[in-house]
Amino acid sequence: MRDRSTTLLTLEEMRARRDAVRAELLELVPEGRTDDLTEEEATRFDALDAEARQLGTDIQAAEAREERIAAVRRDSQPGPARVGAEPQVYGRGARNSYFLDLVRRQLRGDAEASDRLTRHAQELDVELPRREQARRARAEREMEDEFGGERRRGYRDGVTPFESRVAPNRTDGQGGYFVPPLWLIDQYVALLRNGAPFLAICRNMELPGGTDSINIPKVATGTTTGEVADNGAVPSQDLTDTYISVPVRTIAGQSDVAMQLLDQSPIGFDEIIFADLIADYTQRKDTRALSGTGTGQQFRGIDNVANINTVTYTDGSPTLPELYLPLMQAMSQLTRLRKAPPTAMLWQSTRWFWALSQLDTQNRPLVTPYPAMAMNPEAIATGLVTEGPVGQIGGVPIIVDQNIATNLGAGANQDRIYAVRSSDFYFWESPLRARTLTEVLSGTLQVRLQIYAYGAFTGERYPSSISTIDGTGLIAPSGF
Repeated sequence: MRDRSTTLLTLEEMRARRDAVRAELLELVPEGRTDDLTEEEATRFDALDAEARQLGTDIQAAEAREERIAAVRRDSQPGPARVGAEPQVYGRGARNSYFLDLVRRQLRGDAEASDRLTRHAQELDVELPRREQARRARAEREMEDEFGGERRRGYRDGVTPFESRVAPNRTDGQGGYFVPPLWLIDQYVALLRNGAPFLAICRNMELPGGTDSINIPKVATGTTTGEVADNGAVPSQDLTDTYISVPVRTIAGQSDVAMQLLDQSPIGFDEIIFADLIADYTQRKDTRALSGTGTGQQFRGIDNVANINTVTYTDGSPTLPELYLPLMQAMSQLTRLRKAPPTAMLWQSTRWFWALSQLDTQNRPLVTPYPAMAMNPEAIATGLVTEGPVGQIGGVPIIVDQNIATNLGAGANQDRIYAVRSSDFYFWESPLRARTLTEVLSGTLQVRLQIYAYGAFTGERYPSSISTIDGTGLIAPSGF
């Protein structure tokens, strides 16, 4: 039985009630308690747990209702054009092919293809900002649901360790540069490549035009203060500065396609190629931000930043309880030297599933679902996803990223765990551009489909924002 009906409560009242219920649950089963619940406590726990679950359902329904009401109000107001229920020019299942229209426009000057591309660009002018706003709101709600009222209060204060990624946006429509159909952009992560969960939690900014490097000023030597006797000399030290230079890199890819295939294929083969190119681009930029060497045309990833914190975990038979000490050491080093706590830990998915499999001496899992049902869980699992937030340990969110290397160490069979303050990492990115090139392959009746973007990444502002855990204790677990 719920203590009170939620149907008469406002959305804010339901959220407040959910926080209160969670607090009461924690009072019943505080961290460190080892004795069993009394019959009265167990009854009260079951009632509160049921109420918390029902509140979660009611809150989701109320939020969805508010979104629908807001959408109706927006649509009723006069203003700029909106993308409504009518089919998009290159929507899923549309008869027209985006890339084939680019080819027709450039190769043949096809007026109808040019008109469709222009209308598509107009759709994106309206749709991309709206989708980004909805994506950010959805991400914040998901984090509230996963990490509770304390995390939501952090959002209200304007502080969050997670920053939503902006989808590739359009530049001007000159020279055949357009953003591909939205449904392609939305679904590319579903292909058999990894996404970019690490970059998703970094500070993301639009890359300025007209530059091949970005310089960030940095204080090298600070001022000083000290105790002064009467008529004594005041301590003095001049501030000196330096800067970090972040080079702009180019990531590009292309594929040559026979014109016959584009013209005669019963499916949009160009869309398959484009989806694969953008999937590889997404995985590559995340991989380079983690482990890029900084040489050639690679980002300098956090693995290769000088003077980061390191912890070595040596263990021939590793267990999750034994891993707990290196995890806390890594977070402690970061907090002590950076003067601020970590905002996330990055784990390989194999390492996370290994942690989920770990049992105590009575065959109970050491990682329990949220809200925690066990006494003294070592970590909490908040959801089962391919990549992104999956749980927390020591109050710090765990982010699964399958781009973390698994061939490290002397045996080339170790992975790595990171504790990071991701808001200290900057990633600048240009819009992702697509184009078709026909002349270069005209002798063989082929078309070159190409994508490219510019980006710059740095984790060098504060090397102490990075702690890594390496060693034989992180040899790839068997069976995972």
